[in-house]
Amino acid sequence: MKGALTLFACGLVLASCTGLLPAQGDLGEIQKRSYSFKEAGKDIEYALYVPSGYKKAKPAPLLVLLHGLGSNPQQVIRYQGVTEEAEERGYIVVAPFGYNERGWYGSQGKGKRGFGVRAGDPENLGELSEKDVLNVLGIVRKEFNVNSSRIYLAGHSMGGGGTIHLGAAYSDIWAALVPMSPAYMGSHDILEEIKAPMMVVTGDKDTTVPVQMVRPFARRMKETNSKHVYKEIAGGNHGTTFYRNPKLMTEVFDFLDGYGLQVEEGDALPQEPLRIFTNKSGRKIEARIVSSEGTKVTIARKDGKAFTIALSSLSEADQDYIQTWIAESATEP
Repeated sequence: MKGALTLFACGLVLASCTGLLPAQGDLGEIQKRSYSFKEAGKDIEYALYVPSGYKKAKPAPLLVLLHGLGSNPQQVIRYQGVTEEAEERGYIVVAPFGYNERGWYGSQGKGKRGFGVRAGDPENLGELSEKDVLNVLGIVRKEFNVNSSRIYLAGHSMGGGGTIHLGAAYSDIWAALVPMSPAYMGSHDILEEIKAPMMVVTGDKDTTVPVQMVRPFARRMKETNSKHVYKEIAGGNHGTTFYRNPKLMTEVFDFLDGYGLQVEEGDALPQEPLRIFTNKSGRKIEARIVSSEGTKVTIARKDGKAFTIALSSLSEADQDYIQTWIAESATEP
């Protein structure tokens, strides 16, 4: 099992996919980007695909795609069929790094745990890996007009385990989840925390994440939510079954298209709910959160009038509510 796990990301098999594009790409091209990750103290890479038909006036669906162990964003976004389907259906696709090739997206805990970690990795590797995904999600949501009811999460192998973990940890973000050959080793009780429909795909000849690991999870999954789908590919392996299988990607996108509110050009997206906010002097106002940046939050009354105020001026309950909103919507990079 240990030897097989070294192939999680199929990084050696995908050596031909390592060519990178310039940092600035046009619509309809895979872009290599990076951002400054303050907590990590360095720039972190991510890959982005924006369809050629993207229009700022029309909210676009977004797929967050997680790579496997030893792989990287540029490889997973090039799985055959991913960008072709995204182009045809109008999806933005973003592939975060998860800090590095072996961060596990927090599915192995906040520390330096999980197969493949190295001595030089930070002690909070899992925490940084998880936060990197949320950072990149926030960056894309700020730059592009994303349909907040059609944000999806998918991943292969280590990324599949990350999809399950993040699908539960930030359950209010995702419209649907697709873990592929998921290297998930935690409790199946996590399924009780997953709200979004989920499609789990694996191959019955996979020797890296054996089907015997996935089937018990799939059985529990079907008991938990009738919208969950399990697809077991006869003869399927851990590599080409996923990265050279455009027909599978068509099925994956068909599944994603079944969930989330379709929004046409010019339509308004659903608003955040109204809430009674109370400041420390006891004054109350009914409003909804519009945005939050640093130590300030912008709220708007029902009549549309907006106010930007300091978080510290609100009650502790309101501050907790806003912090939860920030984490769940991942609007802060």
